[in-house]
Amino acid sequence: MSGLLIAAVRDLDPPAGGAEMSLATLLRGVGRDGPLAADAPAYIPLEPSPDIPDTALVQGWSVSALQSGARGTPTELTEDSQIARWALDLPVEDLWSGLAWRLSEKSGQPRRWLQRRHLRKANARFAKAIDAHISTILGSQRDTDSPVVGVTQLHWSAGAAERFTAHGVPYVVFVRDELQFRHPGIYHASLEGAAAVCCAGAGLGEQVAATFDVKAVRNVRLPVDFAGRFGSAVLVNGMRKAGLSARSEEGDLDVPRIAIVGVTPEKGSAFYQRLLPHLAAAWPEARIDVHGGGSYAEALGRFSNTTWHGHTPVEEVFSRADVHMLTVASTGSWGRVVNEAGLFGVPTVSVATGSQPEAVGAGGIVVPADAGLDDWVSALKQVHADRVSLGEEASAHCGIVANRRSIAPFRSELNAVA
Repeated sequence: MSGLLIAAVRDLDPPAGGAEMSLATLLRGVGRDGPLAADAPAYIPLEPSPDIPDTALVQGWSVSALQSGARGTPTELTEDSQIARWALDLPVEDLWSGLAWRLSEKSGQPRRWLQRRHLRKANARFAKAIDAHISTILGSQRDTDSPVVGVTQLHWSAGAAERFTAHGVPYVVFVRDELQFRHPGIYHASLEGAAAVCCAGAGLGEQVAATFDVKAVRNVRLPVDFAGRFGSAVLVNGMRKAGLSARSEEGDLDVPRIAIVGVTPEKGSAFYQRLLPHLAAAWPEARIDVHGGGSYAEALGRFSNTTWHGHTPVEEVFSRADVHMLTVASTGSWGRVVNEAGLFGVPTVSVATGSQPEAVGAGGIVVPADAGLDDWVSALKQVHADRVSLGEEASAHCGIVANRRSIAPFRSELNAVA
C-alpha cells in the first residue's frame, strides 16, 4: 500500500540538525519503491544493496512537506528528491525564544516559561498557516482511493497534529529529544492523538510510554547514510589509517585520546564540568578532545587535560580518536555519533539512559545512570585498554542505523497507519 504522505514540521531542509536530516532521509526513502520490514535484506554499511525481487517491492509514497522557509533554499538533502516542498513565510524564532535563551536556566536550558510562551504562539501560527495547504493537498486526492498520512516532529508538532486531526488525517509523530518532556502541557495532545509515536530505539520509546498515554510506540532507528557521507569502506579504512599514522609521527600514539562531539545542556555540559577535572587527577595521561561549536563546548577547553577544536568533520574526529564518550542528562535519544564512531572502529563509553545502550551495543561500555565519577574513569580506562576488540564490535554494530535498514520499518509503519 502507498498513498500521500504530508510532513508538517518547522524545519526539514535546510536542516537545523540531525533530526531533520533523519526525517528527510526517511521521506526520500519511502518516496521510492522498496521493501517492507519483513522483506528487507540484511544491509551492510558501505556495501551495495543486495538484489531485491520485484515481488518484494511496494510502491513509493507521494510526499509533500510543509515547513518554514526562514532558513533558505533546499540543500542536496532534498533538492533532487521527489518531495514537494512548501516553504511558508514563518519565522522560526521570536522575541520569546530569544529571551528564553538569553535568560537561560542554571542548567543551560532555555528559561522554561519563556520557551513555553514562544512554543504556544509558534504552534498556533503554524496551525493557521498550514490549514489551507492541507485542504489543497487533500483536494487533489479527492477522486482517488489513496490513503493520506501525516508526519511531524519537534517544535511545531502540536500545531501540525491539531490540523491533521481537524482534517481527519491519521498521523505519526517522532520524538527526537527532551522537548516534549520539558513541555508536556503543549505536546501531550499531539502525542496521545497520534496513531503511533516513533522513536529511535526501544529505550526512548519506554520513556515516552511512561510519560504519556500514547496509542502505540514504534522503533524507527536513525537512518544514517554512511556511504553518502563517507564513501566506501576502503576510504574509511584509509582515513583511519592515515589518522593513526599522523599521531604516530607526532609521537602521540601512546597518549589515550578521548573524543567528545557536541556539548549542550542535555548532552552533558554540567556533567563534563565535574568529570574532566576529576579525570585529570585520576588519569593524567589521558587527553580529551572536544569537538563542536557553541559556548558549552568551548567552556570545556579551560581544563588542563582538554582541547577544544570547534567544528570538526566527523571523519577527522574518529580517524584519530581512541575512545568516544557521550552522556545525556535526562532523555535517552539515540546518539547517532556513537555509530559514526563505530564505523571508524572507535568504541564508546555512554550512559544507560533511554536508547544509549542500544546505540552502543557490544562496542563499548554503558555505565549506570547513577554512576559516580570514578565509575566513568574506570569505564574509560577499560575501553581504552580493550579499544581494538571493542572497536571491532563497534564497527560490526554500526550498521544498526544504516539508512536502508531504517526506511523499511518506517514504510511498514506508514502502511499500518494507512
